[in-house]
Amino acid sequence: MKIAILNHKKMVARLLGVFVLLSVLIGGCKDPDLVITTTDDVNITGYLERFPDEYSEFRKILDLTGNASFLAAYGTYTIFVPTNTAVKQYLDDKGKASVDQVDMDELKALVRFHLIQDTVSSNSFTDGKILQPTMYGQYLTTGATNVNGDSYITINKQARVLKSNIRLGNGVMHVIDKVMEPAKLTLAQLLEANTSFSIFTQAAKATGFYDTLNIAASASKKENRKWFTVIAESDEVLREAGYNSFEELKADLSHTGDPKNTEDSLYLYMAYHILPSDKYMVDLITSPSHTTLAPLEVITTRTDGSALLLNADLINGVQEEGAEVIREKSDFSATNGVLHAAADHFKIKMRTPIPIYWEVTDQPELRRMVTIFRKLPGTSTSIAPGTLSDISWPSGSINYVTGGDPHTFNDYFSLNLRPAVVPYIDFTTPLLVKGKYKVWVCYRRVNANDIQAFFNGEPLPRLFGLNPTPGYPSGVTPEEAEALGWKMYTEPTDNRYVGRMIGIIEVKTTDRHNLRFLGLTNRGGSTGNAFRLDMIHFIPIDANQISPRFTPEGVPVY
Repeated sequence: MKIAILNHKKMVARLLGVFVLLSVLIGGCKDPDLVITTTDDVNITGYLERFPDEYSEFRKILDLTGNASFLAAYGTYTIFVPTNTAVKQYLDDKGKASVDQVDMDELKALVRFHLIQDTVSSNSFTDGKILQPTMYGQYLTTGATNVNGDSYITINKQARVLKSNIRLGNGVMHVIDKVMEPAKLTLAQLLEANTSFSIFTQAAKATGFYDTLNIAASASKKENRKWFTVIAESDEVLREAGYNSFEELKADLSHTGDPKNTEDSLYLYMAYHILPSDKYMVDLITSPSHTTLAPLEVITTRTDGSALLLNADLINGVQEEGAEVIREKSDFSATNGVLHAAADHFKIKMRTPIPIYWEVTDQPELRRMVTIFRKLPGTSTSIAPGTLSDISWPSGSINYVTGGDPHTFNDYFSLNLRPAVVPYIDFTTPLLVKGKYKVWVCYRRVNANDIQAFFNGEPLPRLFGLNPTPGYPSGVTPEEAEALGWKMYTEPTDNRYVGRMIGIIEVKTTDRHNLRFLGLTNRGGSTGNAFRLDMIHFIPIDANQISPRFTPEGVPVY
């Protein structure tokens, strides 16, 4: 029997991961020198006119492109305005003497790329993309850069913010030291242009993914546009993994000899490095798992300090090392997505299903209640909706109860699951390796309401909770009880503390999944007590279902 997972680490709460990355990055450095300016109720065009020594060149661009008038009207915008010095440098780089010599379509694209149809203050400049796209249709990214102890904010890895949060009648203006240009290369071209990705690029061509990644999203109708995310491995990373050339990579991974065969291992290796949407660092952080082009395979993510890690999962009590995403070499926009770089070699993990013995009360928000969590016997703490990141319910409260009865770790959830109080409750499960499992709900049997479970929206056949029967069968062996869908899960055993096998699930992707408990009946009073939920077991169908049992201290007994 494999060792039980008793203390599953939850994924970092969504917004916390973003702020951790930024705080670690700039911690200990001087604050960025951002000048916050307020004005009277003048609009963007009017403000630029007031300061011709700083902004007359960009003002000319607005006139030439026909944008001056609508930016003089009321609305809700964020604009990144390059200084006159920045525009003149842009013209020098183009070999032009003045802005009216620049191609009109290029100027129009430039304005749209510097403009967002929403107000975005510098408070939103976390380490990643700005959540609203530009009017050009591409996203801007932000980041903190430190040089000799001085920190400053960069936009799109191209321009430095000089002044920020100039609040105007129709939006917010930020001043930058360089003219930014939208991405012009596809992901395929971006890979090929970077010589450090030569082996990875050859693999993309051999498998056919180069062609997939070489179509600009704007080349298709809006509803058919395809965006991708590529997490590439450099030649250096592949050499460290033992691959000094594409030929060596192909010889090791292409088991069919045809890399374009969708079942070929090299094909699947490349597919696993491509996500079917554009996800910047902040997107990778705020969701714990991400679909790839490899069928039914996901990449999981978590943060560790300032590091973003892929597939660093807790499996069978062992913390996997995972692969780090290199922040400085990531978040590069292409015309059809975004490119990241991995610091480590990774590929699809071949795993077998393992038992998960989930102590449901082990939630990060409860752990932070250090004076209450698994302490103070006899304490009942009311938890409101929205308090827990991995458990949600629409109305009513649930109670976290400690001590009293011999539940595992001496704590449990008291859930008044019925339509009139808590109609349903959703759980995000621990990571489940794909395979088939029997699902056991472990609880202290009382006269509760009838409950049905749903796994990823699919109903499980056997009800639980129940009032007042059936209960654990008497006069039978543990094996006979198991055949009837019952087990005792505590040590010492007590037929009031039961595991009810509620159905068999097929986990199609290695990921965290949704498990819903739905209250079916509305009994109250002495015939409808709160449901006492202690543990949930996900046990592979061919594994021992009866053992281990758990002591009140949480120790498994085999």
